[in-house]
Amino acid sequence: MYYSIVQNSRFYVVLKDGVAEELILELPTEALADEVAFQLQMAWYDGESWGKNEVKKLDPDGYHSEISKAIKNVKNRIQREQNQYHDEMEEQCELQRKEVRRQQVLRLRNTSLFSL
Repeated sequence: MYYSIVQNSRFYVVLKDGVAEELILELPTEALADEVAFQLQMAWYDGESWGKNEVKKLDPDGYHSEISKAIKNVKNRIQREQNQYHDEMEEQCELQRKEVRRQQVLRLRNTSLFSL
């Protein structure tokens, strides 16, 4: 967003993007600063509408939403596959722990049989 301010008897045009503010121009009169800020803002709006029209020209049948859905489905599938892989790895680790415990119990039984 463009707007004008007066600071220390100087006239500035400010650009604010929602996160930061930046003084971009210093002009000699307040009226000129107001007009420049207004024209810059109008140019911004014109650019936005031009961009929307260009997107419509590139995608006249409106496949944008279908493409977005397809991308979301791929991301969700990848997440499901990662979760499934994670679950499989946890299961394998648990099976390995159980096998190690079983081997330890067998060793303990064998050593206790020999010690008698």
